[in-house]
Amino acid sequence: MNRLTAIGLASLVAWGVLIATKYAGFAPASAGDRAPARVTATEGKLTVGESAVLPVVAEPRAAASIASANRIQTVKASAASLEFRAATDLKAYADQLLSRRATLNADERYHLAKTLEECQFVASMNEDLIAYAAKQRRLFLAGLPAGDALNGKRIAAFEASDNTQRCARFQGTKIAAKDIESLYADAAQQGDPRAQARMFVADLNKHNNGVPGSSKPPGDTSAGQRVDGSSELNVLIGLLETHDPEAVVTVGQVLSTMATTQQIRIGPDGEMAEPNAFLGAFLLVACDYGPDCLALNREALNACAYAGYCDARTYEDLYQNFLASPFAYAQAMRYRSIIHDAIATRNWALIGLTQKSGPFRAQAQNVATAKP
Repeated sequence: MNRLTAIGLASLVAWGVLIATKYAGFAPASAGDRAPARVTATEGKLTVGESAVLPVVAEPRAAASIASANRIQTVKASAASLEFRAATDLKAYADQLLSRRATLNADERYHLAKTLEECQFVASMNEDLIAYAAKQRRLFLAGLPAGDALNGKRIAAFEASDNTQRCARFQGTKIAAKDIESLYADAAQQGDPRAQARMFVADLNKHNNGVPGSSKPPGDTSAGQRVDGSSELNVLIGLLETHDPEAVVTVGQVLSTMATTQQIRIGPDGEMAEPNAFLGAFLLVACDYGPDCLALNREALNACAYAGYCDARTYEDLYQNFLASPFAYAQAMRYRSIIHDAIATRNWALIGLTQKSGPFRAQAQNVATAKP
């Protein structure tokens, strides 16, 4: 498995763990945890197909307050991040960055790599892109219940989550995997915590999978160093101390693997964490640090587009009312407070990060399915 494949697999975990069933129109909770899907007057008389996915109606639950969250110093989205998100033509965006590649800062280099990575699928397509996009849209529209009031929002969310048009001008170009990897590595060397997190997970996977040549020379302390559990511990703590939302998500993906949660103990009482809720807690913490939650924006769009849950104003709304069962949400909120306390006080033992921790394994190690 090459480094980019490992990175890609690791990035699928949050999606696979939390919303693996959402395309069927259900949150990943037991039937007893959910209110039934709304039945409209047109039930049984759908003209768009009997397989139409009805929207999910959230069951109101009491919101919990997190005292620690009130003390958080939030991280604003960077200029490059906002520019990437707003770009309607990612080829023009990438060309502009490539024209001054030698002088790019870490943030710009990271987003150049991200752009090339997200648009790889277009570069390798032989099918007419306009026809392909139109076909995908027709298939999506065919799954909507006829006359539903939410259809406008669902269509808008579908279009916002589809990168086909944004990447269209990459068709016919060559995007080399080694170039993307090099950009991420350079961004990590420049100090970008998101790139450092990605390289760390890739190196972790390479080591765990026994890839030859995965060790680094003595004295090399670059991001992703994998020598022993202690080195991994230092990297994970360093990523959390950046308060970068994407880096926090990566740490959560590593610590919430089944293998890791069985070996670490968290909280003042040294309890074993429930993996799904522990991951959910890290996602909530990430959004506490970056309230606009750019890294998780696609999840909200897909929840609206494919399942009709369009009421989320924050990621916590989405997690509470769509992604998690009441039990998982309650657990995640408690873990969230523990994580905040660990970061604020630098008492890393609260989240199981001690000298006895490790070696760690990346979440994607045993995940064979799930795709955002």
